Amino acid sequence: MKHLEELQTLLLLGTDQTPLGEELLQYLQAEGVALTDLPENSAGMAMVYFRQWRRAGFSLEEWKGELPVTENYTQSELECSAASARCLQEILGGKYSDALGEWVNLLLQAQQVLPREALPALFQRSLSDPELWETIRVAIGSRGKWLLLQNPVWQPLWETSPKTDWNTSTGAARLALLRSIRKHDPALGLKELQSSWETEDPGQKAALLAELNQGLSLQDETFLEHCLQDRRKETRQVAAELLARIPNSGLFQRYLGYLQACVEVKDNKVILNLPSEAPETWRKDGVEMGGKAPFSFTQRSAWVFQLMRRLPPQYWQSEWGLAPLQAIHLFAQQDREESWVQALTDASLLHHDLVWQAALAEWWLNQPGASSWQTTPGRHLLQMLPGDSLQQLLLPFLQKQSYLLEEDHVATYLLCANPQPWSEELSMAVLQPFKRYLAGADNPFWNIWHYTRILKALAYHCPPGLYATLNGGWNVDSPLWQRWQGEVERMLAVLQFRAKMQQTFQQTA
Repeated sequence: MKHLEELQTLLLLGTDQTPLGEELLQYLQAEGVALTDLPENSAGMAMVYFRQWRRAGFSLEEWKGELPVTENYTQSELECSAASARCLQEILGGKYSDALGEWVNLLLQAQQVLPREALPALFQRSLSDPELWETIRVAIGSRGKWLLLQNPVWQPLWETSPKTDWNTSTGAARLALLRSIRKHDPALGLKELQSSWETEDPGQKAALLAELNQGLSLQDETFLEHCLQDRRKETRQVAAELLARIPNSGLFQRYLGYLQACVEVKDNKVILNLPSEAPETWRKDGVEMGGKAPFSFTQRSAWVFQLMRRLPPQYWQSEWGLAPLQAIHLFAQQDREESWVQALTDASLLHHDLVWQAALAEWWLNQPGASSWQTTPGRHLLQMLPGDSLQQLLLPFLQKQSYLLEEDHVATYLLCANPQPWSEELSMAVLQPFKRYLAGADNPFWNIWHYTRILKALAYHCPPGLYATLNGGWNVDSPLWQRWQGEVERMLAVLQFRAKMQQTFQQTA
């Protein structure tokens, strides 16, 4: 801001040490600032002016080019009501920030789009918040898309074909270009990657190869088989996992043969027939023979671990007739650190097997000492568990639970980390033990501060129509009530806001 730094220096040193410069005085007079004979008074008035100027905003440059052509938007693209827009502002202001996803879902259900006045701020924030953009992008409408493309700063948000040539692109631009090509033409994306593979940066090869996940098919098999022999371990691992995801690929069939030779189920036990030496054929098929073994495995066990985590978990059903829970239980008996359970977890995620994911979550819920859910893949599985599985698993478990949940229990993590909505029955099953605790029925010295997170999850996941039920029945005379009153009131305030938010979408704009 013009002259502001000079004025700040002057005020720090004092007008008796540094007088107002002639250029500064002329600027202030031209702006209509009331000056006096006393320099300190003039400096004070100047600071008042600059403060007001900063609060007002900034001067806009005069547009000298041609205005962009606007489009004629139809009435079918209806903006949300003013009341809904006010709820959005409260959410973006941070008071109810976790309600944004629900607000957008309500907007889409009402077949409405974001209010135009909110678009510039949302686009600007999305530049540094990819999750926000993924939430709102489906709700900006054609008007929002038009506006976004007018600003070069915002344009990268919109997924368009990168305006670069394959032969001239590098780094992140080449990754983005391959991602876009594979989305629209998988065969062309494979051809482009093959054309430059030998000259690609070795450190980026694994990331480039991972983009073939989009549109993956048998057409990619020959190239991926070639990549299995790459010098870098990361590249070989990505190639092996992609090949294992292609049904009936050569690697898929070879892995089946390897696993059948070294794993046997007999008399309700898993028997491992591990090779005494590293098989050369396994190495050529992407099984890493050296390096640190996972968990407490021996190196030989680690070879089989890699096979198990890449093959579809349904193999244990089709080959051995084992139900998911039965197979998990049998493998869990093999070692104390649940290494084989971790292999099944990785496999269920790699092959997007929802049945096995639900079975793993059920096994963790009913094994008090289970720890494999605390790994990164385990937590990811629990976060992505569908709503029907969440309900079917947690409701009977909590209804049998007579005490409060412990902080490190898998059920606590599921409730707090999984974004799926809760039913009325599940919500009440979560809250009733807590109410009994506040009434003094349980040990008052029990450390349950993690229930702050559970109450927050309850506020955003339970049906808002439960407000009247949840608002009553609290023992306000209990010595514990004062300690938890604020948390309970915050939970109820969120419920009230969500109820109001839902009502605004039932009104006309």
